[in-house]
Amino acid sequence: MNAMGLRKILKKFDKRLGVRLREHYLHTRINHPYSQLQQVLRQVGIGAIIATISRNLAELQSERWNSYSSFTLGNQIPKVIVPKEPIVKAIENEYQKLTKEASVLSFMASGFLLQPSDEELLETAEEIEYHPWSAYLNQLNTFLYMVNYYVIVPTSDEYAQLLNTPATVSGVVIGSMPLAATISAIIFTLWSNKSYKAPLIVSTLLLILGNLSYALALPLNSVWLLLLGRALEGLGCARAINRRYIMHEVPQSKIRAFSAAFVSASALGMTVGPALASALSSVDFKVGGMIVNYCSASGWVLGFAWILYLLLILILFKEPNKPHQMESMKSKEANSGPKEEDFGALAPLLGDSLNKEEDKTDESSRSFIDVLKEMNLPIQILLTNYFMLKFASEMLISEATLVTGYYFSWSSSTVGWFLGALGLTVLPSSAVVANYISNKFQERLIIIWSLILTIIGVVGNFSLAPFIRYTEVQYIISALVIFVSTNILEGVDMSLFAKMMSPRLAKGLFNCGFLSTEAGTIARALADGLITLVGRGGMANLLNFTMIPTLAITLCTFLFTWFGYYSLY
Repeated sequence: MNAMGLRKILKKFDKRLGVRLREHYLHTRINHPYSQLQQVLRQVGIGAIIATISRNLAELQSERWNSYSSFTLGNQIPKVIVPKEPIVKAIENEYQKLTKEASVLSFMASGFLLQPSDEELLETAEEIEYHPWSAYLNQLNTFLYMVNYYVIVPTSDEYAQLLNTPATVSGVVIGSMPLAATISAIIFTLWSNKSYKAPLIVSTLLLILGNLSYALALPLNSVWLLLLGRALEGLGCARAINRRYIMHEVPQSKIRAFSAAFVSASALGMTVGPALASALSSVDFKVGGMIVNYCSASGWVLGFAWILYLLLILILFKEPNKPHQMESMKSKEANSGPKEEDFGALAPLLGDSLNKEEDKTDESSRSFIDVLKEMNLPIQILLTNYFMLKFASEMLISEATLVTGYYFSWSSSTVGWFLGALGLTVLPSSAVVANYISNKFQERLIIIWSLILTIIGVVGNFSLAPFIRYTEVQYIISALVIFVSTNILEGVDMSLFAKMMSPRLAKGLFNCGFLSTEAGTIARALADGLITLVGRGGMANLLNFTMIPTLAITLCTFLFTWFGYYSLY
């Protein structure tokens, strides 16, 4: 057990220092007579303990005998030999047995310290198997999808009006994509158990077809083709695959960097999407009698981008070979010398029975009820927070064109540049939290502060007209507070979620990536659907009637988080 602890300490030291010094440290000190490492390899400490116990007991018994004799015999105190306590004799006998085995134990402990751990063997195998281009293409998929998702936000209301439908139908147009994504997440999660490349190819084909349908809706004057295109794009959502690829196929040493890159790619896509819509605002021409304008141009541009991405996937993406890797790992372990399980003192307390039982369990066969049992209070709180932040941010972004057009007469181009600028705040705010705030404060405290800021932003976004004029400054400040606070909350929430989830939630269909993806997509779909539903009552009440449920959900999330605050650690 001491050797185990020492090895973990040395491994962590190497990781913090960035240089591998463990082997050098152990080789230069294991056989050194004055090294403190000898305390791990030999039993000299037990001998010192026996001597101390024997001396203290002898002194105690001698003093007791002397005080008794002086009281009964006066100055004539006979010399008495105090017998050893039985417990001291028992310890000495065991110590003698241990001393005979000292050389064997020393050899075992030193060999255990020097042999690579299972984690290190796995990391080595992952480094060999790791394919950088595949990982980069996985990140590019995230970026392009987020561009595809947000590119229509500035023009969706005008596109709906061009197809002779109310502007508020834009909520359904935007929301049909995340709604369809809830279905594809299940399919792609199951499919990714066997392959990554095949589902990515199918996902890309669906996105190509979806963008073409979105672009052709204008010349064919069909709102149903418009909705079909967005639904196909939602079915092509591969974010569940993207998350799973990072967690399972990227080496442990690179997971943190790729996770940060995943968030950055999403934020960059969120910025580029509306900016691209603004850049295409002047497009208006015909090709063979087919109209191409600022509303439909994004479909053609992104359709071509996804075709290029498909070619890159076919040429550069390499399918991970996990089954063969695990077989090679087993053969390495079999030939790597003595195992931890062979040593009595170093054997796991529960043996291999638990692992064997888990191996027999088919994780993919777990029902949703079984998963709910694994979701304790902290996991429930964190998923609720994730649902709330996606609902609030989606409500803010999706209704931006409608609200700014009604109150400030902003053009779609202006809305696009505003949302693009809003997206640029993600990276600096995340950097401040990661490098400063998270080092000084607990994550649960940052979650509470983020929730309070979100509530302040939502309250500040209410329109009090005709009593107080709703101004551009009020909208920009409240939008900035909501957007930044929800993005900070997302990073901290997911970080704490990864630390607190049960290992069983990392496997099977209902894994943590699937649950968070579904919570986010359902929240987006509900927010977009609510915009269309409320918009039927008129534009004058749209802002307040969408902010009321947003505030209610945010307040309930805050109270739920406050209730389970001390469980978040």
